[in-house]
Amino acid sequence: MQKFYAANNPAPDRFSVNGNLELQNNFLLNGVDNNSWSENLQEFSVQVVQPPPDAVQEFRVQTRSYDTEFGNSAGAVINVAIKSGTNAYHGNLFEYLRNAVLDANSWINNRNNVPRGGFTQNQFGGTFGGPIVKNKTFFFGDFERFTSRQSTTITSTVPTPLMKAGNFTELPYALNDSSVSGQSGCRSGNVILSTCVDPVAAKLMTLLPDPNITSPTVGPLGVPGSWTGAPNYLFATSVPDDVYSFDGRIDHNLSQNNRLFGSYSYRHLNRQDPPWTSNGAIGSGNFATQYRIHTQALALGWTRTVSNSMISDARFGFSRDYAHSDPVGVTLGTSQAESLIGLTGIPNGPGSAGLPPIEINGLTRIGTSPWRPQYQISQAWNIVENLSWLKGSHSFKFGYQYLKRSDNFLDLRAPQGELQTDGIYTTVGKFGLPDFLLGDVNGVHFTTPLVVHYFQPGHSFYVMDSWKTTPKLTVTYGLRYELFAPIRERDNRTTNFTPANGGGIVSAASNASGWFDRALIHPDRNDFAPRVGFAYQMTNRVVLRGGYGVFYQHNNRIGSESLLQLNPPFLLDVQLNQSGASTVFRLKNGFPLSTVNSSTVDLTQIQLRAQDPNQRSSYVEQTSFGTEVQVTGDTVAGATYVGNWGRKMNRLRDFNQARVTGFDNGCPILQFPFANLNTVTNVPTFTGSGCESSGQHAFLEYATNDGNTDYNSLELSLRRRMSKGLGYSLGYTFSHGLADFGDNLTAGPLPQNAYNYAAEMSNSNLDIRSRFVGNFTWDLPFGQGRRFLSNPGAASHWLGGWQFNGIVTLQTGSPYTVAAANDGLLGFTHAVYANCIGDPFAGATTDPSRYTTTGFLINPAAFSQPGPGTFGTCPPRKFHGPGIQMFDLSLFKDFKFTERWSLQFRTEFFNAFNHPNFANPLADISSGSFGKVSNTLAPILGTDSGGPGDPREIQFALKLYF
Repeated sequence: MQKFYAANNPAPDRFSVNGNLELQNNFLLNGVDNNSWSENLQEFSVQVVQPPPDAVQEFRVQTRSYDTEFGNSAGAVINVAIKSGTNAYHGNLFEYLRNAVLDANSWINNRNNVPRGGFTQNQFGGTFGGPIVKNKTFFFGDFERFTSRQSTTITSTVPTPLMKAGNFTELPYALNDSSVSGQSGCRSGNVILSTCVDPVAAKLMTLLPDPNITSPTVGPLGVPGSWTGAPNYLFATSVPDDVYSFDGRIDHNLSQNNRLFGSYSYRHLNRQDPPWTSNGAIGSGNFATQYRIHTQALALGWTRTVSNSMISDARFGFSRDYAHSDPVGVTLGTSQAESLIGLTGIPNGPGSAGLPPIEINGLTRIGTSPWRPQYQISQAWNIVENLSWLKGSHSFKFGYQYLKRSDNFLDLRAPQGELQTDGIYTTVGKFGLPDFLLGDVNGVHFTTPLVVHYFQPGHSFYVMDSWKTTPKLTVTYGLRYELFAPIRERDNRTTNFTPANGGGIVSAASNASGWFDRALIHPDRNDFAPRVGFAYQMTNRVVLRGGYGVFYQHNNRIGSESLLQLNPPFLLDVQLNQSGASTVFRLKNGFPLSTVNSSTVDLTQIQLRAQDPNQRSSYVEQTSFGTEVQVTGDTVAGATYVGNWGRKMNRLRDFNQARVTGFDNGCPILQFPFANLNTVTNVPTFTGSGCESSGQHAFLEYATNDGNTDYNSLELSLRRRMSKGLGYSLGYTFSHGLADFGDNLTAGPLPQNAYNYAAEMSNSNLDIRSRFVGNFTWDLPFGQGRRFLSNPGAASHWLGGWQFNGIVTLQTGSPYTVAAANDGLLGFTHAVYANCIGDPFAGATTDPSRYTTTGFLINPAAFSQPGPGTFGTCPPRKFHGPGIQMFDLSLFKDFKFTERWSLQFRTEFFNAFNHPNFANPLADISSGSFGKVSNTLAPILGTDSGGPGDPREIQFALKLYF
């Protein structure tokens, strides 16, 4: 089990088990579905509700389970049960406290002489349960309140004072003359003449802060050639996070053979992702968001003993997840583009606020995020029936599950427009600010509003048998069948792409019925999942275990990518691009709203989402074989091989990417595949001034279920149950994961070459080669009944009875891709990899004090920029960054007052030795800081702070039990 901390959406409860993707786990609460079914993990959690630990009766993470009872996803099954009441009243009260006085400063703050910021965190609540009618009806409930104000430091990249004035002498390369008509003579060396600076751009420059980071990764201001592109601006702010939740459960015994239960859970959250600077109008572009989230879940159950050998267990579940996300520091409904910087044409609508997203290549996004505001209401209905039957040496189980998930959402890019300046006119795509100061915008995005109402029902059937063939051998075998409908829209607003006759679209009829006619995708009716496992006791001390199983994955929570419900004519998702001597528009002339908001559908100007209508369900084949050896009476050692092979995984590409058919004077000749999606399909890019593309070309975001993952591992363990005051569990995994794709909530989802996925096969994003996790519990040998201070007295009372605990995590680094500048000839909807030309580790260092200053983690001289129309030779995710070292320690002591009343005191040290765990290096070869590391892993704020990206945090807690 491991977590990828560099994910685009690093929700705290995301994790990978045995090489599976982090979003392929299945969460259950009281036996029913507890997965958050939003299409992009907006609520920053993969679970609908999360009961506090004190309310949990049972917590199981099931991996390498070959029972056919569980399915619908390819990863682990995490099964949680809330406590039930009993015939006696029991409960507890708890309070956890953290504050800045107890904590260390962050590495980035210490590096820049920034004092430790404020931090106050309180987490308190309680549980209570008991009888309503003794031996008949019982209740249990809990309440928890969490409030936090935590200082954090955000780094970003802003232009220098010289650059804002049009002086680009700090760049380590020369500017080219702009190819835009009328801009000849606007450059003198690396300086843009003041008479050519666009007035809108000039006003925006006055709003941007100056750099305030001085370090070896950031070149000195004003020195020619010193620009590195590394983060050079630091902003410290306080982040609010407020959560309250409660759970309630009732159990009732109808009779000796019939038991009922019902539970209800609610969670309310207000949290924030902070802006990169204090002015929200310009600083919300880094996905700065104010979240308002409330979730709820209902579970009902009826367990009936049919006979001495047969038990029926029926469950019903319903969950609802409401999430609303707004930009920070601005007012929705009003654009400030004209009043702040003089940019006209930006619409005033429900999605407008502050400045529109302004993407300047090489700088942190200015304005608001393209995907804000956003809201979702996702729901799930779940019916489960399990029938268990004991027959001789066989333990049979049969079952059925119905799961219907739905989502009503607004998740659109650029509802108020988006400006893109890539630097194709003056820097060949290396840096966008010179183009922007000239007023040249080469890309524009705009989306019309649409709320989608989609749903997906599914049915699952299973049968299994656990057969004790001999006293030493137990075989578990069974078959599961799953039938899920393709995603359908409530009003049949669904459109797919057809390649026929030069490419076009086909929409579902408003009165369509039937799965395919409504979804435009055929259901996969072949999802049979056989599974078999065994356990064989070779000797009294040695057990062999193994198995094989197939596990299907029916949903992909990767955002709105490729959803057929986000297509014309219901939605216009317009992307305009220009190059050569043309721009989409000049800043001083205003945003071209009338062009992008046309009532007609121009297929050459849109992002069109498409899926293979004959796609198959994604699935994973898993096998394992291992042994457990009882070393002593209380210690067990284990060794297991695990193999995991994902097939037909969902992946994306631009299916309208041009093919290179030849070269003319070093410039590629491009051939686009679909006549109706391009204003011109054959594009010779050679011109007198260099290589330049032309025409308008649609982005055909095409999803196919043909991705692959491979995972092989050796897992070693040593476990000692609590004995003589000491217990521990040690685990080491040596593994290698491969993949030929990535998902967009984890890393870049688009390949370099849409027609050569074989070149994408490389390390998986989750490829952690070595990982060690150990935990221990040690009753310190002081106090009554222990080695020292065993006699009653004050010293024994206060110094005795302490328990020392620890968790140690050591792992190697996660993969990263060495990228190169995009010259725009093949568009901007694909990855660009560098050429590998030398030894990547020549002169490199693994010493953090050097690779964060004058040295480098990876050698810049080992890579080069691909030529026009060519693809980089470096595979993606080829290299691994720094690893993680975490030591979490704690001390507990129980004070027993009476048989019923006791108090526990605990102090916990997260990242006890304040070890900085560094992020991957800057890996774009166009950056002057390539190969250097500029910061630690990003901290996870709020309820899950204290992770590897945080400095040392100390927490005190009191728990009163009664």
